[in-house]
Amino acid sequence: PNNPPNTAAAPRRLTKATLTPSPEALLRAADYFSSEPGSTEDLILQRRAINLDAWNPEEGRRILRELDTAIDEETSQSWLNDPEGFTRWKAEGEPEYPEIAEAAARERDRWNSRGSSQDDEENTMEIEDMDAYDPNQRAFGAWSESVVAVDRVQKVMRGGTTVRYRALAIGGNLNGCAGYGIAKAHAPPEAVAAACRMTRRNIFFVDRYQNTGLTTNLVGKHNSCRVLLRAVGHDGGLRGNALGCEILKYFGITDCTVKSHGNRNDYNVVYATFKALLTHESMEDIALKRGKRLLNLERAKRLQI
Repeated sequence: PNNPPNTAAAPRRLTKATLTPSPEALLRAADYFSSEPGSTEDLILQRRAINLDAWNPEEGRRILRELDTAIDEETSQSWLNDPEGFTRWKAEGEPEYPEIAEAAARERDRWNSRGSSQDDEENTMEIEDMDAYDPNQRAFGAWSESVVAVDRVQKVMRGGTTVRYRALAIGGNLNGCAGYGIAKAHAPPEAVAAACRMTRRNIFFVDRYQNTGLTTNLVGKHNSCRVLLRAVGHDGGLRGNALGCEILKYFGITDCTVKSHGNRNDYNVVYATFKALLTHESMEDIALKRGKRLLNLERAKRLQI
């Protein structure tokens, strides 16, 4: 018989690695959550998630069946599949929310009016009132991409050698949001298309200093490659490693110096640059951590501080 795990085991020791995950762990988790359904990363994530709650494989399969059933029921009850009107579960005594019904009706009309076109420009979600959103956190709008490298990779298997193609792409909206994607396929165009799709899901946000630069110097390391991002003054321009400067352009950072050391292949430089940008903090975050109040010089002079 299958017995539950021993609960009297020694408790797991809380260390710095478990409390604050490293940038490598964050990037690995981003790859898992942004992977295509059915890919190797998706299967790894699914297996690890099931192992946390299941005692044996049968229990894991039962959890998957219950999860699929819950997803199907929620999909069937969603407002997108409700042509008559907006229906939502409401507790007894809960007041009505007509603005939610109106917003759902507008979204349903926009969804139905898109047609069957698969063009990315038509499928891009548009927000009418953009003033309510931080301009540095807008993932919407114009999105551009570029292919960094396309490599031919092969794997020796029992039945012979399997040849595939691997593509690396980067993209961004030039307004504080960018991402990268790596994908494999049996043909170069398919690999490039899959990598470009992944750049729109594997995105990162950077709160730029004065919308052009960085607040302080940043360092990122991947394998034997070390990338240093030096903050420069206004109108300082982009200098240094060409690929690092291209990544910063997609973020909308135009004042920075990029230095790279070690094994500077394309994949190491991309990983190290994004790891460095993950450690960036805005002036407001730094002031909040230090317990200080952030004031510009002109206002301080007016207040005679």
